[in-house]
Amino acid sequence: MGNNDGKLVILLMLLTIALFFYISLPFMFRGPAAPLFVIHNHDIKGHEVAVEVFDQQNKSIINETYSLESEGDFSQARPSSLRFHREKREYTFKVTMDKQITSTVKMEIPNNYSLVDIWLYSKDYESGEIVPIFMEIAETV
Repeated sequence: MGNNDGKLVILLMLLTIALFFYISLPFMFRGPAAPLFVIHNHDIKGHEVAVEVFDQQNKSIINETYSLESEGDFSQARPSSLRFHREKREYTFKVTMDKQITSTVKMEIPNNYSLVDIWLYSKDYESGEIVPIFMEIAETV
């Protein structure tokens, strides 16, 4: 019986080591996960920005309000529950600026190294117009 116990301990150790490398190898080569989103204020005035993020089951996972100074940025780290997902996930981002302008967009985030860029008062390069709230997916290098 003692011989089987030793084999079981060795097997459990090997499985633990394999799991460790499965989780940590991506971080070793690409670094830590990207933030979930970054808000960029391109306006010369500061703004209050409320961001609510919903998961695939329409459950709110983030509901925060941020004060951005003129031409300032804010980065929101991923909640720990989202850091280890490797498959594409769809989230709904509801962004409200100064309690007046709201934009709601569904975004598919391909992996842990993608984030949502939220731009306040940025220029639309196709039309040349200033857009109060614009959101897009960005990939970190």
